[in-house]
Amino acid sequence: MKLNMRIEKNISLAQYTTLRVGGLADFFTRAESEEDLLEALNFAKEKDLSIFVLSGGSNILFSDKGLRGLVIKNEIQKLEFDAEDVLVGNAVSLAKLVNESIQRNLAGLEKFAGIPGTVGGAIVGNANEIGEMVESVEVISFFGEKKTLKKEALNFEYRNSNLKNSDNILISAKLNLKKSDQDLRKIATEYVVEKSKKHPAKGTAGSWFKNPSSVLDKTEEGQAPHQKRAWELIDEVGCRGLQVGQVIVSEVHANFFQNLGNAKTSDFLELEKIVKQKVLDKFGINLEREVIVVGEKGALM
Repeated sequence: MKLNMRIEKNISLAQYTTLRVGGLADFFTRAESEEDLLEALNFAKEKDLSIFVLSGGSNILFSDKGLRGLVIKNEIQKLEFDAEDVLVGNAVSLAKLVNESIQRNLAGLEKFAGIPGTVGGAIVGNANEIGEMVESVEVISFFGEKKTLKKEALNFEYRNSNLKNSDNILISAKLNLKKSDQDLRKIATEYVVEKSKKHPAKGTAGSWFKNPSSVLDKTEEGQAPHQKRAWELIDEVGCRGLQVGQVIVSEVHANFFQNLGNAKTSDFLELEKIVKQKVLDKFGINLEREVIVVGEKGALM
């Protein structure tokens, strides 16, 4: 099989994630177009390889043992504005989309200012409820079938969608924004400033745990359930600054796990185990991981 694209072997996955950990991928390639995607899928089919698709790498943790099969880094770029609609490719950065939208006085994306990662990753994980703005998406299945999926078919919910852990590869999405007379640049800057105060500068993957809907503080009998975020629970059980190996619960934000330089995936998972148990013991709440952890054979852990 003659390839137009480059297929690499034994590539470190750590360099493609913000956590900077993970073993080697057996095969690795970049797809900058739909044609590249189809070629990569055909290669995997001919070689009988499993497939894993990687976007911006800002919310993912790969096994220390690496990943068997083919890793496709989805780098499809597309950005087209039409009145209040925008067609955006999977690999467009959130920073670029926010900036381009603000230049056109289109509101709705200001809260994404200062957030790393790609539009595709945000949509798949419904980050900051971006699904509310999605009209439809274009995907290519692992079998090479291209199709358009309407918003209703994506089942957006808190930090989740039907695109997560599916055999559909996101190509692009159509978003609906709104014209605004507000100073959107100022609003976006305020979000950036606020995030810079609360988020560690590097070596993290964003929030480690999802926020539970409600919590019953079991330390005071008869207390009514009330809302608490994951970072508050972690803080209240004394885990801020807790360290395992080269991974620490951030002193800046207790729901961020930070790589101090030479961490292993096993360090992150051990720290997670300790934090979860402490929160469960005190509050009776079983925290759910938000970061995607991928095992050696590509299965989510």
